Amino acid sequence: MTKAVPAMVRPVVKRFYSGAVLNAAKGLPVVGKYLLQRNVIKIGIPVVGVPLAVVLNRYTTLLAGRHAQAVFRNEARVIEIAERLTGRSRHPQLMLWVAWLVILADEKTTDDEALLIRHLVRLVRDQHQVVDRQLAHLVDVDHADVWRRVDAEPGDLSDLLDVAEQVAAVDGDVNTAESAVISELRDRCCRV
Repeated sequence: MTKAVPAMVRPVVKRFYSGAVLNAAKGLPVVGKYLLQRNVIKIGIPVVGVPLAVVLNRYTTLLAGRHAQAVFRNEARVIEIAERLTGRSRHPQLMLWVAWLVILADEKTTDDEALLIRHLVRLVRDQHQVVDRQLAHLVDVDHADVWRRVDAEPGDLSDLLDVAEQVAAVDGDVNTAESAVISELRDRCCRV
């Protein structure tokens, strides 16, 4: 910005100090055309540059503030989802496996999904004292292993279905791969 202001001010000063004003300035015995323009430019740069810098700083600060507000609001939304899911879960360890299966269904992990699984793991550890070492070292989920875990769990598994639907929707619309996993989970939950 400081380099661009002099380039913008020079043509304005040269245009203003032309014609009759320039002839009057040339009539002064000590001050010539170049010296007058140079002095006016030296004064004009701060006069234009300082207000321009203030406006630019205000605008960029507002943009940064709005971006930070959106990021923190989104993070709070994801944390709220994790707390709600963890609080209602009757199968906290299996919930983590189902959530990880849904997240990896489309073979890509968004920032919101990564944030959600991080908070789910933390909340399950804090609220239910469940630490799954096998899940902690897992990179790729074996669908068959998760389905075996779901089939082995007795009772009502509707809380897992709710987890799967909310995990799939945390980053926007549910895609076809996530829908397929939810559909398979729904079938398995209904059989139990």
